[in-house]
Amino acid sequence: MVFERKCYGDQGKVPVTPYNQRWYWPPDWIECDCGDLEKITVRKGNSFYSNGHYLCKTCDREYRKIDGTNRFVLVRDKVN
Repeated sequence: MVFERKCYGDQGKVPVTPYNQRWYWPPDWIECDCGDLEKITVRKGNSFYSNGHYLCKTCDREYRKIDGTNRFVLVRDKVN
């Protein structure tokens, strides 16, 4: 399913609004269904880069950002 999520930018977790979106987009943090914030970090080789995937460490859900929109798709649900 595709949902709009609360997004936060920068290390201070500034809420992303239409007024500051050009400075904080793509967001560094999004809010998960469990209520925790997920950080975007992907490691390839010796460096980190963003590929639009957000992983929640609490509930092990993974979301992917749809390019050109502010919507996110659930890629992997938690394993019971």
